Amino acid sequence: MKAIITGMNGAVAPFIDWELEKRGIEAGIWDRTKVPTDNEKDVFHFIQEHKPDYFLQIATGPVEWLEYIAKATKELGVKLVFTSTVSVFPEQGTGPYTIKSVPNSVEDYGLYKIECEKTVRVFHPGAVILRIGWQIGTSAGSNNMIDFLERTFREKGLIEASTEWYPSTSFLTETAKVIVDGAAILKPDPYLVNSNKKYSFYVIAQHLKEKHKAEWIVQKSTDLKRDDRMFDDRINISELF
Repeated sequence: MKAIITGMNGAVAPFIDWELEKRGIEAGIWDRTKVPTDNEKDVFHFIQEHKPDYFLQIATGPVEWLEYIAKATKELGVKLVFTSTVSVFPEQGTGPYTIKSVPNSVEDYGLYKIECEKTVRVFHPGAVILRIGWQIGTSAGSNNMIDFLERTFREKGLIEASTEWYPSTSFLTETAKVIVDGAAILKPDPYLVNSNKKYSFYVIAQHLKEKHKAEWIVQKSTDLKRDDRMFDDRINISELF
């Protein structure tokens, strides 16, 4: 089996690469310095040359690039998995969200991801869309919750964490498993990927502080009152704690 992964400079894709390796699936990495994203023929030829079974679109990029990928993978019979986000739901809204919840974000990033989802559906109706939450990595240095907590404590001397905010979140190792499973077994549809069934951000931050033996000062707050959790019984993912 073969897969192509985009976004290897981000937080999620390296964990997917490791998961593919564990399963004996050969991974081809999209290098934007070698393969342009703005030329439809080049996109098609790259995918055609690698002959993947799965295309895992993890990177952000121009919607037109995603359109080219969707067209090519559909024509070549390649399973497309696109990672979207809980941010398709508005920051001013509140969940919990289910598959029946309508994406109606008014923020720029959410609107961008909504447009991406529409593009995937139009040009590759057989694709799988996975909406993921805030990812928890193993260390600082990339766009994940550990990095946010470490950076916030370093800059402010404490971390204000709301007991009234329930984020959608998962460990990157678990998200990677779901994405690879999604390529293999999930049917075309949008899915919601979240491990947090019941914990506030304050509880999560305290747990991560203990787990990593960090010196963070985590202070209770109630400033943010929101429920961003997503629930989807079709997704098999371990609970947060």
